[in-house]
This record gives sequence, structure tokens and C-alpha cells, in this order.
Amino acid sequence: MYDELHIAWKAEKSSQKLQPLPRDFYQRATRYFEELSHETSDTDTHALHGRLTSREKEMAARLLGELRQARRTKIFQAAQSHSIINPTDLTEEENLLVQAIKDPESISYPNQGTLSTSDKSADTEKKLVVIRFLQDIPEIVGIDLRIYGPYKKEDVASVPSTNATALIGQGAAKVIEFKKGENNPFRQQ
Repeated sequence: MYDELHIAWKAEKSSQKLQPLPRDFYQRATRYFEELSHETSDTDTHALHGRLTSREKEMAARLLGELRQARRTKIFQAAQSHSIINPTDLTEEENLLVQAIKDPESISYPNQGTLSTSDKSADTEKKLVVIRFLQDIPEIVGIDLRIYGPYKKEDVASVPSTNATALIGQGAAKVIEFKKGENNPFRQQ
């Protein structure tokens, strides 16, 4: 995965146009980081293998961060200039971002219905879902373009509904439901 990440980063940095990425690129990158995290926790950080693995993880995190930022910038620039973006060149997360940019009111959240401009004051609660992580998760970029994490197994956090749905679908998290009248400590005021 490191080689694929490096090639994607290099292609994105050397071109003004958005470069194609597989739809599952970020999901595979997440699994790669999980494997590296597991490997670094199981090895001696003073041994050569441990130091190399830690360095690989640092470099991969930097490349992924720069790749995401470059792609987001190109997506926003294309949206501002009304350029056509080929959806097959985008990852699943980026397709959701493009959809949100084009029509923010079309985004549907699980068990919440479709948001409309009339309930923008109540949007925060609808956009965030409280989840418990079932495994360690590296930093992720939310649909709202905020950085979330990294998270450890059993951590509880409030993340955008779209990201929560993806994490739950991957078996990496479980939603925490609050009973009516129960105080949700994660609700933003």
C-alpha cells in the first residue's frame, strides 16, 4: 500500500488536474495504517524493524495528509469554476463531498430524514452520531472536512453521520443510542 500511496501522492502533486483514485483507496489506506499500528505496537521500537516500521507509518501519514489536502483543494476549485469532475476518478468519500458541495440539502442522514434550510439551527445534532470504536482507527477526514481521531479501541466520539455509517459498515464502530430524555454529552451546544 505504501507504494500505491506514494505513486498517488506523486501523481497528484505533479498535475493541476485531479488524478484518478480507486473508490476504496481511503478504506484500504485505513486498513494499512491499522496494520502498521498493530505492527509497531508488537515490535521493539529500538530494534531496526521497529524503527523502520515507525518511520514508514510517519511517512505514509504525511503522504496521505498531503494527498487528501491536494485533492480537496482541486475538488473545491473545480466546484468554484463549475468544472466537470469525473465521479469515477473519485473515492467514495470524495463523491460524497462533491455531492455535498453541489447540493448540501440533498445529503440524507440515517434515521434523520433530509436536511432542509429551515432547520439549519438544529443541524449540528442531526449531522453528528455518537459511536464506540471497536478497533484502533487512524485520523480520518470527516465529510465536514474536519480531522477526527486517531481513536483507540473502545473510544467514544461524535463524528459526522456519513463517516459513522462508513465506519459501522466496515465493522470498525458501533452506534451508541441515547434514550429519550437521556443527556447526550457529545451533543454540541
